[in-house]
Amino acid sequence: MRISPGVMVVVLSVGFAACSGSTSTPSSPTAAAPAAATPPGMATGTSAAVTGTWVGSAADSSSATTGTCMGIPGGAAGNMTWNITETGPGAFVGTMTMQGYGGGRQMQVNGTIDGRTGTFTITMPAGTMPMMGSCGGQVTGTFNLDDMRVQMHGAYSGSTTCFGPFNNGQLTLNRK
Repeated sequence: MRISPGVMVVVLSVGFAACSGSTSTPSSPTAAAPAAATPPGMATGTSAAVTGTWVGSAADSSSATTGTCMGIPGGAAGNMTWNITETGPGAFVGTMTMQGYGGGRQMQVNGTIDGRTGTFTITMPAGTMPMMGSCGGQVTGTFNLDDMRVQMHGAYSGSTTCFGPFNNGQLTLNRK
């Protein structure tokens, strides 16, 4: 194979230019574009932001049999509000109230979250359930957040000391 003299000159010129001891300074690296701002309610890291007020409704097996929700009497008891605050990576605490439930008496809600999924526990201390004397109860469940972290869908079950167990609970809460 024969190489033409013109091709050889080009190859050698490129080689010498690449290996020459040029004293020019390299250009400065360009700054990375700033990260886009995180929309309200969106996750930062692995924990989804759930801090805030969530309003929605719930229904379970006690709804059909006794006209209650979570074993709590009152036709509107299924309308609830959660006010929750993240307490650290993957954990939250707060209060829950139910419309038509004893003038807005508060129950405790706490849970965990990882990405868009989580667990929760609602504690209804004895004496906080109106018209039920010293009844108390507990609810446990799981939830998923939608892609924008503005809607929560969950499943739960639990028991009260007056009405016993309830199951097949479904809740939907929207961020306010």
